[in-house]
Amino acid sequence: MSQVCDAWLALRAEHRREAGWHLRRVHTEASCEISAGIQQPGGIPMLVLELPVADVPSDIVLPQSRGFSVEPRLTGGSSSGMARYAIILSDPAYESVFDVLCSDVAAVAAALSRRADALRSLMRQLHIWQDFMARHGPGGMSDEEIIGLIGELVLIRDHLRPLIGIRAVLNTWAGPDTQPNDFGLPGGFLEVKTTTRQAPTLIPISNAAQLDDLRGTILLAHVHLRPDPGGVTLPELAGAVRSIVRQDAPELVARFDEQLRDAGYLEAQASFYDRRFGLDRVDFYRVTDGFPRLTPADLRPGVDDCRYTIQVRACAPFAVPATYLDSLVGQPGR
Repeated sequence: MSQVCDAWLALRAEHRREAGWHLRRVHTEASCEISAGIQQPGGIPMLVLELPVADVPSDIVLPQSRGFSVEPRLTGGSSSGMARYAIILSDPAYESVFDVLCSDVAAVAAALSRRADALRSLMRQLHIWQDFMARHGPGGMSDEEIIGLIGELVLIRDHLRPLIGIRAVLNTWAGPDTQPNDFGLPGGFLEVKTTTRQAPTLIPISNAAQLDDLRGTILLAHVHLRPDPGGVTLPELAGAVRSIVRQDAPELVARFDEQLRDAGYLEAQASFYDRRFGLDRVDFYRVTDGFPRLTPADLRPGVDDCRYTIQVRACAPFAVPATYLDSLVGQPGR
């Protein structure tokens, strides 16, 4: 549990009901004063960062987000006093996300020695969380997002990590960064599509750039899952890959969790994802001349982008073995 969550527990245990902000200092090593707090009435959790007004950068932009608000306050004189920035939960439905958010931004701000940099970094991180809140509701990921992330984690665990190691894999994992393809490898790109249908006939393609091999060789992986009471849940699979990261590249655990967050997954919401899946197989197709697709060159003037589907049977002539991945990661053929 984080310092912020520990402080909230301690404050709630005090059962203070008088109106106002009840604060407890966290990250005492930080250049700014950072406090977890409970706002009364209402028992609303909050995080407060305080610094001299003179250290507040002029270019600070406050986020406006679902789930939380940011309230600036001045204490003392307008130029010689202190500035407080309070991050306050505004919708109880987002409480599980808010816990992670506050722990994250507090740690980010505490890591910087200059007060102005700490505030800038905190606000920058809040804007990242603002984007997360805009894309994902309080109920967590959609079914499509869950299945898609499971497919990518399967490729990481079973196919990419054995070839190049987890450190290199995380450096190539671009899907959560909203790049055209899920993995940018030394020899090309890997796009992962996942289905739970028993006999899928279509593969959805998200944009015109996704199968455009003018950028480089593209390999399409089609992951076939099935509902299976004896299978794994998304939290179990994410935890298994995290254990690999912790063992092989412990300095990248935080980055892996950020990549999961960018994909919509938070460990605090693990209880939302209790469906179990088994892996049937992974089919690989090389995207080359004649492959069923649209590219930016196929779009008429005035058409900015498109989403479309391709027939699975039309991909069959382009099937390649899993060992084709070797050429994309720079390994000699096996």
